[in-house]
Amino acid sequence: MGTASRAETIDWVKSNGADYVINHYHPFTSQLSELGLDQIDAILCLNSTDQHWENMADAIKPQGKISSIVETEKPVNLRLLFSKSVSFTWEMMFTRSLFQTQDMLKQHHLLQNISTLVDQGIIQTTLTKRIEKINAKNVKEAHQILESGKMMGKVVLENF
Repeated sequence: MGTASRAETIDWVKSNGADYVINHYHPFTSQLSELGLDQIDAILCLNSTDQHWENMADAIKPQGKISSIVETEKPVNLRLLFSKSVSFTWEMMFTRSLFQTQDMLKQHHLLQNISTLVDQGIIQTTLTKRIEKINAKNVKEAHQILESGKMMGKVVLENF
């Protein structure tokens, strides 16, 4: 299952493997009910934890898990998860190297495994736009694309 709000993003999410797509601008639980689903076991938030917090708290099953890769701009109400005993975790790609954790080498292995799976065509990236060369003009263009709120997938700046 995934979320999207426009026809082209719904198609993109489905092309990336989602069986169902709900609109992230509307309450999740009513949309899940329309699909015959009560609540869901796990949620991975890849966009605007703040914006989706209450919807995620409503939609998650008791003892479910929510994880996010997106920082919050304001505090979120963890109390919404308490009665359901829901676990919430952050995932930050560079935590191991940033803090020199004992398992730091694991990051290398994870990235190597992902790279192999991509090279073998077993999984695909979410790269949808490349901009080159890396310079001030193109950095500004990339930011404008991201800030538009209309970007599907990821944009990459490459080549100095």
